Amino acid sequence: MADNLFYNPFLRIKEDTIRKLMAMGKPHVVIQRFQWPGQPLQKTFLLSAYEQEYEAHLHERELRSNEGKAQNLLDLTQYQNIIKLLKPAEGIGVFFAGTIDAKHEARLQKAYAKAVSAYIHHIRMKKEDHYDVRIFVEYGRLKAEISSGDQSHTALFYDMIK
Repeated sequence: MADNLFYNPFLRIKEDTIRKLMAMGKPHVVIQRFQWPGQPLQKTFLLSAYEQEYEAHLHERELRSNEGKAQNLLDLTQYQNIIKLLKPAEGIGVFFAGTIDAKHEARLQKAYAKAVSAYIHHIRMKKEDHYDVRIFVEYGRLKAEISSGDQSHTALFYDMIK
């Protein structure tokens, strides 16, 4: 159970990950603050990668003030700023926002089933037959949509499990 207490489905980014993203044609990134159980506040970030600059700017517009910003890895100064964050001496964790798949979603649901159940009870959502929980990343935020019959409720997954 201890393994599940702070299960983190996100891939920790290293310098070679940045090079791979660039090789895949995704030099436009958004780096933003990230909250997750077991990760230090103000020292954990999530990085989302895009092929097109406009996609990164669309994402950036969805962020709150001081939550994050778009960076172009083709710009040497911006590239170096991102690489500096990845140095272990900085004490900062940067994770990639693209590892969620069916396997990770199922493990997340299992790891945090009690917390999600308590959240559903807290919001007083009525159960028509059963609850379906769909987990997804939107603009660098892990969200969960709970549905039962015609009812639906979407919230940040972190708010459900904290």
